[in-house]
Amino acid sequence: MRWPGVIPGGEICSQLASSLDILPTLAKHYRFPLPKNKIDGVSILPLLLGDKTAAPRHELYYYYEANSLEAVQRDFWKLVLPHKGRTYRNMKPGSDGWPGPTGNEIIKEPQLYDLRRDPGERYDVAQFYPEKVKELHLLAEEARKRPGR
Repeated sequence: MRWPGVIPGGEICSQLASSLDILPTLAKHYRFPLPKNKIDGVSILPLLLGDKTAAPRHELYYYYEANSLEAVQRDFWKLVLPHKGRTYRNMKPGSDGWPGPTGNEIIKEPQLYDLRRDPGERYDVAQFYPEKVKELHLLAEEARKRPGR
């Protein structure tokens, strides 16, 4: 991301953020009120202003297909829950701005990824960190109990 006069080009930030955070970030910067209904985004303005120690978000929930919770993330740990979905794995890549074809996949068992070491989610480490799987399963269960989920 680049913001002339504020964010220099070429900066790297490894903190967790999402496109969900754009609205609350702009609202905070321009001092606009947020909607009265709760939204999932948080302001990441400190990150944009160069505070590399700021951590405005620690958790992220991945919902697809009719509000189905398919994964949860806490910091750099991501748990992919059992589900049916689409994938680009082993498919011809897209080109000229067009996406490639997708295939179908069925995730039968939870998969755990350490995104610090494996941002492409290629190596499932669930068998090595059962306590992390349990922790993130509890996070998913709490998310499913919240209204609107």
